[in-house]
Amino acid sequence: MANGSPLQRPERPLSIALWNFSSNWFLIPQGTGIICILLHRLDYQFEGLMTIAKIVWIYTIVLFVLFLTLYILRILVYPARVRNQLQVNIVEISCLACIPISYDSITQLAVLQYGSRASLTLYVLWWIQTGLAVVACLGIPYVQLKLQPPGISHLPPTILLPFIAALTTAAGGGVLCGSDHISPRLQVPVIIISYLEIGAGLSLAAGLDTLILLQHFNGFTPTADTVYQDMIVCGPFGQGAFALQVLGEAVMKGSFAAYDRGTFLTSKAAVPIGYTSQFLGLLTWGYGIFWWCFAILSICYTLCAQPGGWRKTQFSMAVWSLIFPWGVFTNAAVEFGKTMESPAFAVVSTALLLILLIMWFAVQILTIKGVFTGRLLGLEHGWKRRSLDRGDCEGTKDA
Repeated sequence: MANGSPLQRPERPLSIALWNFSSNWFLIPQGTGIICILLHRLDYQFEGLMTIAKIVWIYTIVLFVLFLTLYILRILVYPARVRNQLQVNIVEISCLACIPISYDSITQLAVLQYGSRASLTLYVLWWIQTGLAVVACLGIPYVQLKLQPPGISHLPPTILLPFIAALTTAAGGGVLCGSDHISPRLQVPVIIISYLEIGAGLSLAAGLDTLILLQHFNGFTPTADTVYQDMIVCGPFGQGAFALQVLGEAVMKGSFAAYDRGTFLTSKAAVPIGYTSQFLGLLTWGYGIFWWCFAILSICYTLCAQPGGWRKTQFSMAVWSLIFPWGVFTNAAVEFGKTMESPAFAVVSTALLLILLIMWFAVQILTIKGVFTGRLLGLEHGWKRRSLDRGDCEGTKDA
């Protein structure tokens, strides 16, 4: 770097953009991935919807590979900058969990589309993503505890992302074991590991939710840029509810009965375990309803109460915090509609998806606009001018 300083800011626009390319950009493929899953699983299908889901899936893969390449390039070119951000910026370290979440969303749709033709490959991919999720679930909170400032006032909802990663992998395990092309001998380890991830993810998420609620009781007021993170609090319970449902179905389909060893992995245990799992999924989704409503009220109030009202709201990458949690909350409703054969849940999930699609299209357009102007990448003077002050290197707004 210039002047021998490892944190010396660059001056060229492309260098500034790479310098400011933070991990919260992975919120985009994460949110887009759940969209393609919902389009594929929706109760009310029409001709061509599966094709649209596949197109969105391919788009998700392209975004994921592109952003992963850029972030690795950022690490190679500006290692001191990345290391500094991971130490002082809790959002930067938390959003690294979006990498295994995005990867799992891509794999889930691959299972739904190609499970019959590439079951063994997808099985191996699931174990890889499980390893990534476990590293995120164990490693990221440890870094947050040891390197981030102490006190609950420094706990944004993004701290839940590592636990959502574990729950997403558990959901992927349930989807994988729902396939008839995976033998019971291979399914049982996946089911056991998935339930262990649910135990870790849901319990830790519930504990941290208590601290987040305590912040609000103590008078914490989120800003217009950070309030979108409130929707993340709904994420663990939407994803957890879906995971508990699909794992319960996998257990009752015969994996335990075919394995038939010990006192737990038997046909007698399968039925009560499966029904209990689905019932717990319903309870978990009920807890998610509270946080979903809380987030909507918090966002609406904060945007309207800010100086100048909601019209003064500026777009930032934080808005992407809405998409994935809303998506997994909707996905659980889709699954309830299937397991209960409930028209009510089918209608509710469809309505939730329609609203989500409107938000997703709007956020996509605003993101593309922000990239073209350079504002989302810290280029306050655009792509054609060099930085005139330090303002160009303040970075993108936190998710």
